[in-house]
Amino acid sequence: PLDSVFKKDGMLDTVAVNKGHGFEGVIHRWGVTKLPRKTHKGLRKVACIGAWHPARVSYSVARAGQNGYHHRTEINKKIYKIGKRLDEKPQGDQDLTVKP
Repeated sequence: PLDSVFKKDGMLDTVAVNKGHGFEGVIHRWGVTKLPRKTHKGLRKVACIGAWHPARVSYSVARAGQNGYHHRTEINKKIYKIGKRLDEKPQGDQDLTVKP
């Protein structure tokens, strides 16, 4: 049963994949500002992706790519109540109203 694995006031970690959005441009993915209207070769870009040297693009520069569908772990989630039956409604300590 569930009580043999989880206990009330126990802590646990959750592991999941967040919502995927596919391949996104740099404007939507990182929220950078669009270039002015009269820009040559498009305006939904990053104007400067780095200096001449070092002769490579840094990892911290906003670029287009996969947005979402990333593996995430949330740590230290507390278990407040474990139900016994399907017809039992969860009720807190402060709420004295009987649930239908």
